Amino acid sequence: MEFSAKDDLDVPIEDAFDLLSEYDVFERMAMRRGIEVQRHDRGESVKVGSAWTVDFEWRGKDIRMDAKVTRFDRPEYIELESIMPGLDVDVKFELVALSRKRTRLHLHLDVRAKTLPMRLLVQSLKLARGNIDKKLQERVKTQCRNLEMRHAQKLATGTAG
Repeated sequence: MEFSAKDDLDVPIEDAFDLLSEYDVFERMAMRRGIEVQRHDRGESVKVGSAWTVDFEWRGKDIRMDAKVTRFDRPEYIELESIMPGLDVDVKFELVALSRKRTRLHLHLDVRAKTLPMRLLVQSLKLARGNIDKKLQERVKTQCRNLEMRHAQKLATGTAG
C-alpha cells in the first residue's frame, strides 16, 4: 500500500537536502517521544548503508525496527528501508527545485505486509485512507515549516550552506 504527501518550502534545494539529512535532529525528536534510537555508524556522515535500530511501543507491544539508507543522491533523493516484524516500509524523500529559493518535498511510503496480522492491519489502513492521507499531509506540512525555521536560524547565525 502506498501513501504520499508533498509540500513546498522556502529553502533552496541544497539547503533543504542538508536539513533533511541532519538525522541527529530527527533522532533527538524521536527520543523526546520515548522512542529509543541507536545509530550503528555513529560519528560518520549519513550515506548509503547508514543504519539505525529503533525501539518503540505501539498498541501496547514493544516493536523493534531496523532502518537503513538505501539511496542518498544529493540534492534530490533519500530512500530508507525499514523492517519490522511482519512489515516492510520504504520511505522516499524526493526534492524538486521550484526556483533558486523554493523546493518541493515529496514523501512516498510503500508499506508491505508479510504476515497475516500485518495484512489485516494494512487492510484497516486502506479503510481509513482518507484520514491517514490528511494526517500525513499535515505532518509533512509541519515538518516543512520546521525545516524553514531551522534554515532561517542557520542563516541568522551564518551557518547555512
